[in-house]
Amino acid sequence: MVNFEGAIKRPFQDFKKLGIGALMYMIPILNIVTGFFSSGYGLECAKTAMKKDYNLPEWADWGNLLIKGFLCFLISVIYFIPLAIITAIISGPILSSSLNALISSNPQALVSALGAAGSTLVAVALIGLLTIYVVPMAILLFVDKGNFSDAFKFGMVFKKAFTSKYFTAWIIVMIYSFVVGLVAGFLSTITTVTVILPLIIMGFANMILVITSMTLFGEVYSEIK
Repeated sequence: MVNFEGAIKRPFQDFKKLGIGALMYMIPILNIVTGFFSSGYGLECAKTAMKKDYNLPEWADWGNLLIKGFLCFLISVIYFIPLAIITAIISGPILSSSLNALISSNPQALVSALGAAGSTLVAVALIGLLTIYVVPMAILLFVDKGNFSDAFKFGMVFKKAFTSKYFTAWIIVMIYSFVVGLVAGFLSTITTVTVILPLIIMGFANMILVITSMTLFGEVYSEIK
């Protein structure tokens, strides 16, 4: 049984450990690199959750955290490459036909082009949603097996991703992320005048989401056969 409440509470077990991760996200520009440490820490949270260990892991072996965090980012990028290619291939002709219709002042051609564009956007959105849905499972396979190539065993990725337990966890993570993002965004807006406070708020929000989401996914992964 997945402990959703425990996953939500987990980031607040140790504010020092949470604060270290949050700090990695706070420094503009540098957080492009330091964020990999926090991502790597999130993978450790997933790994311990797979073993039903819900204590926050120590911040140790920083080199390993950096490498794993970068590989996690790389897995996501590779999964999104097909979407980028498909978008580039199909958007060019539609954009061209739309411009030609506008130039020629042909309403019928313009309506046809816009209809095609709408259908294309729906198709691209569905492919994008599918990618967003399966990427966490690909990352979990990498965490579990320890090999970068395991993230691309598509048969296993899809088999484990299209289960009721994973779907439920994914939906909860999406809703929780939306709520936390909404609250953090509101607090950042009303504290904008301080400059630093919004950075602190968003840093903590990002780290809370990393720990909670990876804990949930790690738990679910261990329960899927």
